[in-house]
Amino acid sequence: MNEQILKAIYHIEQNLDSSLGLDEVAQVVGYSKYHFCRIFKLNVGESMVEYITRLRLEKAQLKVIQQSSIIDVALDVGFETPNGFNKAFKKIFGMSPTEYKKIKSDFLQNFKGKLMQEPKIVTLEEKFVVFTRENGDYNTSSTIAWERLTNSLNGLEEKIKTSDATFFQKIKDGFTMDLDPKKGELLGICHDDPTVTQPQNIRYDASIAWSKEKIEFLKKYGYETKTLEGGKYAMATHYGSCDGSLDSWLGLYSWCEQNGYKFRDAPPFEKYVNMLEQMENPEAQITEIYIPIE
Repeated sequence: MNEQILKAIYHIEQNLDSSLGLDEVAQVVGYSKYHFCRIFKLNVGESMVEYITRLRLEKAQLKVIQQSSIIDVALDVGFETPNGFNKAFKKIFGMSPTEYKKIKSDFLQNFKGKLMQEPKIVTLEEKFVVFTRENGDYNTSSTIAWERLTNSLNGLEEKIKTSDATFFQKIKDGFTMDLDPKKGELLGICHDDPTVTQPQNIRYDASIAWSKEKIEFLKKYGYETKTLEGGKYAMATHYGSCDGSLDSWLGLYSWCEQNGYKFRDAPPFEKYVNMLEQMENPEAQITEIYIPIE
């Protein structure tokens, strides 16, 4: 995807609850409004307005389940009136928010007790990550994203060589940032609910968390970096291949809903505890699932 359009997408994601105008987003990426509209739709398959509306509504679906006031949900996700929200919601989901609330709550009930062990409530510090984004169903996009991130990090020395000759000499003399993935945390940031979002629109970030110093170092050489919010999370452990983790994800969402935990506006993520050691034996893999809660 066009790098400037990715920059626009990240800006939209970070400011989804505010008023996002075409002028503002086009200015962020340095395009004229006309050129930006054309390039955005070419890369994303939707206009910027359609994209923002869809993200807001897909985020709203969990709020609809947990809040009694549709007016509050509409305002929370950036709609000016409940009527506008109701119309847009019905266009995406084919039913009113009230009807959806009942159906989705019943759906999550089906996954009650699906977890392999009792979840935990944990408090995490913020995490500094290097990442790459891929769209598509999670099984496919995760494979592509991890391959791209791995190849990119393997090429770090060449990037330094072509952009910073002095520092490259320091590396030749033995300096190292010790960017060993085994000494970081391997995280998959899962932005979208695959039971709601169309497969081609699902967003997955292959990410490695290291110290802030190491992430700032990588940022200097053109790597995409960001910070994951700290705070309270519900955590469950999935044993076996990530390909079969959907029941565990839905089980954890069901457990949170059953126990009165409110979902926080931050992306959930997976932590791959032993992925590198168990690449050839997926059934022995251990994955921790983290859902941000209030």
